[in-house]
Amino acid sequence: MNASHLLDEILAMLQQVKDSKEDLQKIHDFMSENIFVEEEEEALGIPEKHKKTVAEIADNIQCGFICQVNKKTVEIVSIRRENIYGSEYYEEDEEEEEELAENTNWEDIITISPLESHESFRIMENYVLSLDQSRLKYQLTSALQRSKPFANFNGIIHNSPERDEWFSYRLHALEQHVAAILMAESAW
Repeated sequence: MNASHLLDEILAMLQQVKDSKEDLQKIHDFMSENIFVEEEEEALGIPEKHKKTVAEIADNIQCGFICQVNKKTVEIVSIRRENIYGSEYYEEDEEEEEELAENTNWEDIITISPLESHESFRIMENYVLSLDQSRLKYQLTSALQRSKPFANFNGIIHNSPERDEWFSYRLHALEQHVAAILMAESAW
């Protein structure tokens, strides 16, 4: 029997039990325990001398700043996104404009922007997958499947005992993101 035919049969079986929460739970538990293996991202080894830099960039992009890194000196300049793209809500800050102008004199620059929404969503999904079976995991999974997943997720996690665990998880994910960019761009 080929894979396509097997998949069709499995889907037909699932269709038959789709209204039975108990049967679906049994299937889910079986697959989770025996078949499904979560992909664990290998943590990048951040050189000790760059850990402070990576942490600073991760913190800044989390706050919505765009960071520019000098490849040679690993100097960082963080610029409010509004100062680059303009905004009616913020006046231009002369000091930040000067910093941006200075950056253009650097020969090799790495620009690290805040995460795109799909990247942030992936971090939330991975966090939920890392949780043991619990009411919180169920609530967060549900929150990510409804409209306004970011607001729903934050509303639940910020009022839970795992709030600090989430912040640590997210910061670690951002640090890994930054480290991957810096390594790919050969900043160290």
